[in-house]
Amino acid sequence: MPDIPLAEEALRRVLAVVDRTAELATELATTLRMRPNDAAVRTAAIPLGVDVLAFGPAEFEAVARHLELLDQLIAAVPPDADGMRWRYLDEAVLFRCEAEVSTPFDEFTARVDISRVIGLTSGYLAGRTEVLARDATGRPIRQLERSISRAQPAYLALAGADVLDVCKLESIDYGPDEQVLRWRQVHSANGSAVQDDGSVSFARTPGGGTGVTVCAHQQFALPPLWRAITPVLWPAVRRALVEDAYRKSFRTTLHSIAARGQGGAEPVEETAAGATSSLWDTVSRVAEPLTLLAGSAPWNPTRLECTDSSGFRHFRPERQPL
Repeated sequence: MPDIPLAEEALRRVLAVVDRTAELATELATTLRMRPNDAAVRTAAIPLGVDVLAFGPAEFEAVARHLELLDQLIAAVPPDADGMRWRYLDEAVLFRCEAEVSTPFDEFTARVDISRVIGLTSGYLAGRTEVLARDATGRPIRQLERSISRAQPAYLALAGADVLDVCKLESIDYGPDEQVLRWRQVHSANGSAVQDDGSVSFARTPGGGTGVTVCAHQQFALPPLWRAITPVLWPAVRRALVEDAYRKSFRTTLHSIAARGQGGAEPVEETAAGATSSLWDTVSRVAEPLTLLAGSAPWNPTRLECTDSSGFRHFRPERQPL
């Protein structure tokens, strides 16, 4: 019998190499291709993409009730060694991670505006927020936010995944010992998000610091190649891929929030430090079965349909002969 922990660690090392290679290749491809890159997305005027008047107080109040059951489900999952909890709900992933920061709660929340915390999440590129209601002190308590982030993990972007574009209802509660931002997806302009609901909370801890907790219920659209590959992946491999992607993404998010709360700059996103030196051989071995599967993938070629006012290019599939 193979040593399962060693096999999992080896797979994580391979994933680290592949993901870092994909990040570098994606940056190069973005530079060479005629399409909006990260800089263009950051500077474009971002519309909300939904009718603000369509959402009243009742819809915002329902966000917390919607998340209650999800909170109960993920709380029942035992944490791993890193304190991460996750499980599948059909094809969506329900996830929670947390960290404690030594900075006192009052100092931490003075530095980190929880109503703007989505901007500190991993891969964030740009967005727009429309505040609909504020409390007596002027803090946002109901708002709509559209966020645009890089596709993650990076190898999905290399395979053709679009940016993650989500518009969501957000409600914010401010208590003496806890602040909570909750959100529920209401629209995804490019269809990249099937499900994206969740919360971020800051809480005073008994030790005098601040606890940061991130919960997410997410399902993102896969590019055609990965839609073809996913059903035939061994369950253990698929689980390792998902776990590695969420661990990396949310560890980076927690580090960014913690760094801001401690008064420092956000850290650079994690790289493949510690990966083995045989980069090309490793990537070649990983890519070989994917290349074979690509020949049978139901890949429909696309052609440009239009470019919208925000600079995003929209494509539609060509009709295939019967």
